[in-house]
Amino acid sequence: MNDDTLVLKIFQELMRLDTINPPGSEKLAADYLFRVFSQAGIPCEVQPLGGGRANFVAWIGGGGPVLELGGHLDVVPCPGDWRHPPLDATEEDGLFYGRGACDMKGGAAAMCAAALELFREKTPLRGTLRLAFVADEEHVNLGMRAYLTKYPAADWAVLGEPTDLEIAIAHRGVARFYVDLRGHAQHAALPSAGETAVHKAARAVLAIDQLNGELSGQTHPLLPPPSIVVTQLEGYEKDNVVPAKVRLLTDHRLLPGTTEQQARELLEQALARAGVEGATLEKRHFMAGGETPAEEDFVRRACAVTGTTLGRVQTPKPFGASCEQCFLVEAGAKTIVLGPGSLEQAHTVDEFVPREQLLQAVACYRALACEMLGAQQV
Repeated sequence: MNDDTLVLKIFQELMRLDTINPPGSEKLAADYLFRVFSQAGIPCEVQPLGGGRANFVAWIGGGGPVLELGGHLDVVPCPGDWRHPPLDATEEDGLFYGRGACDMKGGAAAMCAAALELFREKTPLRGTLRLAFVADEEHVNLGMRAYLTKYPAADWAVLGEPTDLEIAIAHRGVARFYVDLRGHAQHAALPSAGETAVHKAARAVLAIDQLNGELSGQTHPLLPPPSIVVTQLEGYEKDNVVPAKVRLLTDHRLLPGTTEQQARELLEQALARAGVEGATLEKRHFMAGGETPAEEDFVRRACAVTGTTLGRVQTPKPFGASCEQCFLVEAGAKTIVLGPGSLEQAHTVDEFVPREQLLQAVACYRALACEMLGAQQV
């Protein structure tokens, strides 16, 4: 099997496995990769998480340093009117269509193909090349949290999220809080006898919008400013009842270094300044921002070797969405994001990845492994 055939076979097999989250069922993909790597004679394991969910881990070589290639096995649901079957890899005009094509089964397949090729060619590596593909990235990071409780952090890590094969080194985090506002219920036909939960909700939305404007003044060398918006508002009881409770959901995009507590306090203070009394906050989700400094040796070397491989200059970029870089950085791994496909295609109808980028990604991951683990390309 030649190099192009290998990555395309793994990619197509992964694409046909239903790992839509919810419910996930990532064990289908983990078991498939286990068969592929076991048959090749590469040590590997499936880390079960229960309920049909699992991580996959494999390693080539031994000792340190450790370079990790990884990402996630789950994909988002695929509503909408698709021209191509979402649970497949249909090629048309050099593009492969299907759910997860760029986010991120394309990156996972390219990483696996690169590792299998290096192993097959007996490329000498000084250290360990580790692959780690986890469950539940698209929800609450169950897989990554379980993975990091079992495996020590790598020295360097690469996430295969879609970057059009550019080197991304930072992403914003996200804090989501429910804001519960209470007042007195009353018949809609009666004059208001005081402030209702609806009144509070109206002032809360305006307060959050004002906070968003204040946050826009913060700067970062690569990332856009932090932002906060209301993404959900619920309060209905009955057509003729002013509800006693209104619930908002906020989405706060955070710069690296902002903690959950700081995000909570910013929201509480904004509501207090607007005179919104009695609001209670309940955490829905928190993921920190992540960043590996541009001056890190790993970033410099990654830009140089992938730039040579692709025949273009590579400079560090931001990653436009949240990702699991933050967990790896917190654990101690200098982490970049590099994968085939565009983030603009992620989560869309008729998501696609270019064939050419799949093949180029394999070459980039091979070159990175050889660069960081001291080997010469065969």
